[in-house]
Amino acid sequence: MFILQTTIAILIAFLALTAYNKLRSRISKGKSKQKDLEAPGSLKINSENKVNSNEKAWREPDLSELSVETCKEMDRHKLLYYKLHNLENHPEIIPRCHDLLVSLLATTLADAFKDESDTILSIAEFSRDKLTEFLLTKDSKCTDNYEAYIARRRAGGNREIFSTEQEAKWWLKQAAPVKYVDGAWLGHINKISTTFKHGRVTKNAWQVMSEELGDGDLEKNHVYVYRELMKEIDAGLPEPDSKDFIHPRHGLNEPRCWKAAMAQLLISLFPHDFLPEALGFNMAYESLPLHLLKTVRELRELRLNPYYFELHISIDNGSSGHAAMAMETVIDYIESVRKDGGEEAAHIAWKRVQAGFVLAEGLPTTPESPSMKKKPCQEPFPRNEIEARVIEVFAAKAPVAHKIHCNSRLKIGRRSLVDWLEPNAFRNPQWQKDFLDDLSNCKPWVIKGSSQKSRLVKEMSWEGKMFGSFMQSEVETLKEWIDSLDKPTNRPIVDPMIYFNFVAKSPTIPQTSCILKDYPSFARPPCNILQNWETAKGAATPGTGTTFLHNSTEELNLSRFLPLWFASRALLESLPSVPVRAADPFGSAIVRILRAQTGFSNEGPGVAGMDEVRRTWDGKAVGIIELGLEMYARAAGLTLPLSLEHVMDAGHPDSASFAIDMLGISMHWLEYRDLLVGMTCAVMEMHFWVVESDEGRLLGQEGKGILRGIAERERKGILRGIAERERKGLEVCRREIERDEERRRMFAMGMRFMQDAISKCFAPR
Repeated sequence: MFILQTTIAILIAFLALTAYNKLRSRISKGKSKQKDLEAPGSLKINSENKVNSNEKAWREPDLSELSVETCKEMDRHKLLYYKLHNLENHPEIIPRCHDLLVSLLATTLADAFKDESDTILSIAEFSRDKLTEFLLTKDSKCTDNYEAYIARRRAGGNREIFSTEQEAKWWLKQAAPVKYVDGAWLGHINKISTTFKHGRVTKNAWQVMSEELGDGDLEKNHVYVYRELMKEIDAGLPEPDSKDFIHPRHGLNEPRCWKAAMAQLLISLFPHDFLPEALGFNMAYESLPLHLLKTVRELRELRLNPYYFELHISIDNGSSGHAAMAMETVIDYIESVRKDGGEEAAHIAWKRVQAGFVLAEGLPTTPESPSMKKKPCQEPFPRNEIEARVIEVFAAKAPVAHKIHCNSRLKIGRRSLVDWLEPNAFRNPQWQKDFLDDLSNCKPWVIKGSSQKSRLVKEMSWEGKMFGSFMQSEVETLKEWIDSLDKPTNRPIVDPMIYFNFVAKSPTIPQTSCILKDYPSFARPPCNILQNWETAKGAATPGTGTTFLHNSTEELNLSRFLPLWFASRALLESLPSVPVRAADPFGSAIVRILRAQTGFSNEGPGVAGMDEVRRTWDGKAVGIIELGLEMYARAAGLTLPLSLEHVMDAGHPDSASFAIDMLGISMHWLEYRDLLVGMTCAVMEMHFWVVESDEGRLLGQEGKGILRGIAERERKGILRGIAERERKGLEVCRREIERDEERRRMFAMGMRFMQDAISKCFAPR
């Protein structure tokens, strides 16, 4: 007996200790490593915000609560979400995406026109001062509203985002489609095909995107942070770029989250056609929203990790963060357009920025918590003329049919037929509405959109059990009602010309696509560059060192070399077009390589923010493009190019053709990722070769220093150059590639192809 008691006591103590440790572990996941309880991620609970243990049970909303039309639209957005994550496998959607983006811009503009006073449309003529004042006022209203919210809470008011921990977890999960594309509105910005005069603008916009990706630090990557949060709450979600992610079994059924996520993937998809709209969208999205402040507070109260949301409050600040960067990028763009095209061109550019801003403001990005939904206003019934006539038909039959059908066991929705037709009850408009709603969903009696297939109509016809009970005119009324059920509701269709007229833009869409100046473009299939794969299979390992290059740049044919130099910037640029690709060590290494090639500063423990923007303004953000332009400037007889297209036109036909093939294969990142990394390794060798062999023909000392990282020194040490940073990032990628034989073969082929192309730059003129 004593042994049994002792055993039980030990078991109880063990279970208590296990439970304590589990609880402590769960709470610690949400805490910052700092001891300061007010630091990001801490879960300090204020006395007035204690969790109410007596909160009523919360019920997850049912998909059946959504209308058929809403479900169909959500399904379309889900499928588009998947295809945009895998665009190279679905290029046929590009024209549809263009039309959908215009439709979204027109719809949100139409809504904004109803009251322009409190929107960015109130700034009829652009000026820095007006824009700054507008954004400051907007932020001030947000903080004032938050202060009022705090006062309500301290006075005993309830939470306003979600009511219980269970609902908060549901909310966090439903938000995943949007959070997993964090930064996607800039995903396609700053492509090699961007005209060089806009390079400064798109570079600064991409710096915001880079910081969304953690500047290549996985722990700071926003998608990674949210994915870790999903693990903490056991959301059980697959990768967002997988087909499984849009499967109904995961219960991601918040239509507005899917719509907002899809819009974020769309807005930067056409960076040359809709650049000002993307810049405007970025400026709106990076401003401080009220719901973000509320969310952080209420997650803390419910002991859920708020760090993802705290991160956005701090990094998006209007002083040195993304909000400030976004505003300055817009101002820089408008001033650039004014300088080149005059006041009218600047005014049109401003209109387009406004359209993008309105799009971001007009699409809610957060789930609508069921317990916080406002009760809808009582909808008038009947809702249209056909419903009124149908009700008249059944109201006339109810007094007689009620008694005739008293033995009927037929059930229509929530009630039996005899109950539905009870005369006194049927006089109630809500009863009538419920009856029509249930009848319309009662198969096989009613087949929406097809009266011919509906059993109700068949039974009213010759040889049917109800033949003669309804006059022919009444039967025709019911048929008309059934046929109307599959049609969309009378939601107004917004004319896309609303957008085109507002921005004074032609609605025509170019029928051809040139990979040198259009994006996205799949006009150049990768087969040209890969046609010798079969013969190259024997090359299991790539060359090493710089043996494929000559000893002096004097022997270099610039007309062959320069097209490859510029096009090399495109090899890896497709990776961050959807943020999830950068949310692992391999993708983060690619981001660091891209940052080096673009001319951004070395990654530090914090974020550069406006400091990086100022580096670009001061001409210090020198990357592959800027060094290539220096090569043009130093070469006798070469005219400075305005775009990649000009580079190719001036280049040797064979080299230009290979460079265009490089652009084509870079569009197929999912299939040829390791080949592209191999080609980049060969480009890195070329960069080191330029540093070692050039005696001033290609680059000056400062340019060579930037390329290798030996010219500039800061108090914290040597500022690493492009080639050194490329090497470090590629080492990470190569270690992963080496684990798989097929991936290693692809890498080797890519390096071999690029080495051969570079070697041909020394061919006779």
